[in-house]
Amino acid sequence: MDRTTHSISKKTFEKPTYGSVDTFMNGGLMVITSKLFYSYFGQIPNIYVVDKIDDKKLRSDAAIGIFGKIIHQIARQEFDAVTQLATLNIHNFFLESGVLINVSNESMMLYFTEQNKNEALGIFEQVKKYKIKRKKTTEISLITMTKSGLETQEIAIKKPKIDFSLHYNEDFFTIHKAIVKNINKSNTNGLYLFHGHPGTGKTTYIRYLIHHLHKKVIFLSTKMAGELDNVAMTPFLLQNRNAVIVIEDAEELITSRDEVRNSNLSMLLNLTDGLMGESLGIQIVATFNTNVTNIDKALLRKGRLSTIYEFKPLTLIRTNALLNKLNYQIEVTQPLPISDIFNFNSSNNYEPKLRKAVGFGN
Repeated sequence: MDRTTHSISKKTFEKPTYGSVDTFMNGGLMVITSKLFYSYFGQIPNIYVVDKIDDKKLRSDAAIGIFGKIIHQIARQEFDAVTQLATLNIHNFFLESGVLINVSNESMMLYFTEQNKNEALGIFEQVKKYKIKRKKTTEISLITMTKSGLETQEIAIKKPKIDFSLHYNEDFFTIHKAIVKNINKSNTNGLYLFHGHPGTGKTTYIRYLIHHLHKKVIFLSTKMAGELDNVAMTPFLLQNRNAVIVIEDAEELITSRDEVRNSNLSMLLNLTDGLMGESLGIQIVATFNTNVTNIDKALLRKGRLSTIYEFKPLTLIRTNALLNKLNYQIEVTQPLPISDIFNFNSSNNYEPKLRKAVGFGN
C-alpha cells in the first residue's frame, strides 16, 4: 500500500497544535479532524455527517469554491500498489466562513461552531443533492482482512423464486411487506430475529429479502460475530453506516448463559438500541434454531426488537397444495417443512408418521 499525504501548505508534515492539542493520531500522520479544527480555529466543533454521497463530485465542486472561499486544504490519499487505484481519499477544506468540510469515501462531515451554524446549514442542504441513489441490492458483502484492516468483498447472490401463497404460511406475506418497508428506512437501527427448525425457509427468505433492499448487506459469520467487541470492528462499523448485517445460526451470540451476558451480546444490544446504534443506523437480521425461551430477554424488549418470526412447517392445506403444484400425486396427513416438500420423492418409501419425529419432535 502506497501512502501519499499532501497539502497546498508546506506545513503538512508539521504538527499544528493549539495549546497542548496534538492533531495527529498516535504520533503518526493520520489527522484527527475534530482536533485539526480546534488547532486551526481554537474552538470545539459541532459536526454534521452525510453518508452515501458521490464524494468524487463533491470533492471536485468543493475544490472550485462551490461551498465558499477556500483558505487552506489538507489531503490524504492511499493507493493500492498493484492496481494504482486510490483506496483512501480524504480531503479537508478550510473555508473563509470558518467551516471545515471533510470529504472521504462516500461520506462528508461538516465541522463548525455556533457562530457559523447558518453557513454550515446552507452547505448541509447543498450536499443533499450529492446523495447516491442506491439501486436494489443484488449482492452480499463478505468481510475480508487486508493490510488496511477489515474490508468487504462483494459477491452476487441469486434471487430465489418465491410464491408467498405456496411457499410460506398465510400470515407471512403481511409481515414480509412490513419488514421491507422498515428495513429500508435510512439511518434507522433495528433487530429482526428469524427462528424455526432447519428446512423451514429462513435462509431462502433472507436471500429473497436482500433483493428488495436498497442498502449494503454484510454477511457476518458466526465466528466473526464472536468478535463484535473487538476494537478492530469499530472503524469497520463506522465505514458501513446504514448497512444491514446478516448473522446466521446466531445461538452463541444471542442466548443467555446462567444470567451472564457476554461482551459480544452487549455490543449487539448497543448496535440495535444503544448510542452506537442511533449513530450508525445499522439493521441486524439474525437466525437461530434454539427455543426462543433461551434468548436473552434484553433482545426481546419492546422497542428494541423490530420483528421476530417463527418459520414453521407449512400448514396441511399448503403442504398438499405445494405437493400438487410440484406434480407429486400424493396427499399427506401432516404439515411438512418446505425443504422436505421440494425434496419429496414418491419412491423413497416416505411415511409421514415416521418423518414426524425428524427435526420436529419434542
